[in-house]
Amino acid sequence: MIGNRNCPADSRRTSDAPTGPQQSMEPRRHRSAASNLARVGPIVAATLLLFTLALQCFDVRSELQFRSAERKDGQQHWSALKNYANPADTAYPRTLADGTQVPAEDVQVFLNGYITAEDVNSAKVMESLLKKGRQKIAGNIVSFASNGGEVDAAMELGRLLRKLGVSTLVAGGDQCMSSCVFAFMGGDRRTAAGRIGIHRPYFSSTRDVPDRRILYRQLEKKLQEYIEELDFPPSLYEAVMAVPPETVSTVAPADLKRFYLEGMSPSTQDDVDAASARALGISVLEYFEQKVAGNGSAADGAGRKQKDQTAPGPRAASSVAGQKRPDTQGSDAPRNATGS
Repeated sequence: MIGNRNCPADSRRTSDAPTGPQQSMEPRRHRSAASNLARVGPIVAATLLLFTLALQCFDVRSELQFRSAERKDGQQHWSALKNYANPADTAYPRTLADGTQVPAEDVQVFLNGYITAEDVNSAKVMESLLKKGRQKIAGNIVSFASNGGEVDAAMELGRLLRKLGVSTLVAGGDQCMSSCVFAFMGGDRRTAAGRIGIHRPYFSSTRDVPDRRILYRQLEKKLQEYIEELDFPPSLYEAVMAVPPETVSTVAPADLKRFYLEGMSPSTQDDVDAASARALGISVLEYFEQKVAGNGSAADGAGRKQKDQTAPGPRAASSVAGQKRPDTQGSDAPRNATGS
C-alpha cells in the first residue's frame, strides 16, 4: 500500500532468504537490485519478485499470544500475555508433583500485527498443545487485530485454524485488513464486530522481470483456489480484486453475510444443522420446520448452545467469551491505523 513503508518486520527479515516462494504483503528492503539481478537468471529474478508481493503493513510483526486462566483469592483471573513462540511460555509439566495428570489450561488466544510465517509456526505449537490436552481455548475463539502480512502465511494460518475447528473474531474497535482477512476466513464460525477491509494484492517491486503478468495470474489462481477450498463464494474473490491496491474497502455488514465473513459457510452450517437434528432425534427437515416455527432461534438444542458459545454478537465488543484485548505496546496500531 501507499503509506508507511518502514515495516520493522521487513527490515529484520531482509537477509533471511526464504527457501520457497512467499507472498509478502509489504515491500522489503533489498541490497543493490542492479548487482543482484546481474548475477541471477530470469527464473531467480521471477522468484525474487514473488517475495515482494505486497498489500500493506503498518504494524510490527505480529505474535500469536495467549493468556492463561489463573485462580487468585478464589476468583478466576487472566495472566499477562504469553507467546507461543517462546518455549518458556509453553513448557507444561506432564504430571504434577503428586503424579496426577496436568489438566488442560484454559487460554484466550490473540493475533495482532503483521502476519508472517513465524505465526504459522506458533500456530502449530498451539495445535500441538491442544491435541495433547495441555490447553483448551476459551470459547473456542481466536481474536484478530491486524492490518495485513504475508499472503502465503495468512492462507496457511487460515487452513490450520479451519482444521482445528476454531471460531474467529474481530472485536468491536478492532480491525482485520488486507491479508488478515485470509487468516480470519479460517474460522468455522466468524464474528466481525469490528472492521473488515479488503483490496487486491500487488507486487511492490518495480523490477522489470520476465513473465511478471504470468506470475500475477498465478497468484490470482491461488487466491481463487483458497476461497473455494474454504467454501466462500466466488463473489468474495471478485470483491477483493475489484479494490485498487492503493485503497482499502471496508466490507459493509450486509456484504459480510453475503460473503460468509459473518457466520458460517454453507458446508459448516449443513454440518451443524445435521448434528443439531441428531441431538434432538428428529430429521433435518423437521429440524428446519422447528427453526422456522421458532423464528430461527428455537429447537436446535445442543447445536444452539454450541453456537452461542462460539459466535457472540456485536455487543461482545471488548470482552468476548471473557477475552479482553491484550494491553501491550503496539496493540493499538491495528485499531488506529486507517488501512490506506
